[in-house]
Amino acid sequence: MKQKRPFLRFRRVSLTAVTMLAVAACGSSEEYKWDPWDVSQNQVASVNITLEDGTTEELKTGSTIGIYVIDGNGAVSLVTATVDANGNIQLPPEAFDGRVIAYSPVQPGWNTATFNGTPLFEVQPDQSTQADYDASDLMIGTATMTTAATRSASMELSLKHMLARVMVNVVDETGSLDTENTSMRLLRMAGSVYVSLSAMKVTTVENSSLDIDMLPYSMTDRRITMIAIVAPQTIQEGADLFEFSMAGSHRKATMTSTETLEGGKTFVFQMRYTDEGLVPDGSYVADWEVDDNDIDLNIRIKK
Repeated sequence: MKQKRPFLRFRRVSLTAVTMLAVAACGSSEEYKWDPWDVSQNQVASVNITLEDGTTEELKTGSTIGIYVIDGNGAVSLVTATVDANGNIQLPPEAFDGRVIAYSPVQPGWNTATFNGTPLFEVQPDQSTQADYDASDLMIGTATMTTAATRSASMELSLKHMLARVMVNVVDETGSLDTENTSMRLLRMAGSVYVSLSAMKVTTVENSSLDIDMLPYSMTDRRITMIAIVAPQTIQEGADLFEFSMAGSHRKATMTSTETLEGGKTFVFQMRYTDEGLVPDGSYVADWEVDDNDIDLNIRIKK
C-alpha cells in the first residue's frame, strides 16, 4: 500500500482579526509604511493552512507573505507579513479592506510596480535542503474583505501552488540500498517563470533549463522519496528526466513518451532497486498531495 502524506498541496490561509485598532487609510500606490512595533497601527491576525480535507495546520514560523491591497479607487499598497511563533502576523487594518492578492515566499525587489508587471521567479537549483525547496514553492492567492463599521472583518485567503512538483520513489528489494550516500538530480528542467500577480498566472521562460538537486522527503532503510519544484513544462520523449547516484554509481532515467508537467500537480515516478539495478515500476499524476490515481508516464533506465 502506498503511504500518503499531506504536503502543502493546496493552501487556504485564514487571516482573522483578533484585535481591531483604528489607523488612517492609505491612499497612494506605494508600499504602506507602518511601524510593526507601534501597536496603535497594527491588527493581529492568526494564520492557518486549511487543507482540502478540512483539516488545518499553521504556516511555519518565519514564513513570509506579500499582500497586495487594491482599494476601491484601484490604488495598490503592499504589506509584507512574517508568521511569528504563535502563528500570528501583524498587519495594518488596510489589509482587511478591499481586494487582496497575496503571494509567498516574499521576493526582494517586488513592489507595487511589480503588481501590474511580469517579474521573474526562479526555483533554486539546489533544493536538497528544506529552506531552498520552500523558497522554490511559489504560491499566489486572492480574497475579498467585507468592510464593517466595527472593522470586525475576517480574511479567508487561499494560496495555490503555481509550479509543478516531481516526486521519485525508490523501494529497495535488496537490503543493500545505501541511503546515506544516495542522491537524485533532475536534469535540464525549466526552472524560471514570468509572474503576473494581477492575473494570478505564470508563464514558463523558454531556455531556462537547469539541473536541480532534489530534497530527501522521506528516507527509511527500504524506501527513498525525493521531491523538487520545477516550472510547468513539457518533457519530450527521449529526454533524460533524472540521475540516481549512490556511492559513486550513476544511472539516468529517460522518458519514453512526451508528457506535460502542469502547475499545481505532482508527477510521481515509482522505481524498484533490485539485484539487476534500478527498475521502473509505474508512474502517475496527482494533485499536490499524492494519491493513487494511476496514469502511465513511461521511463526507462540508462545503465
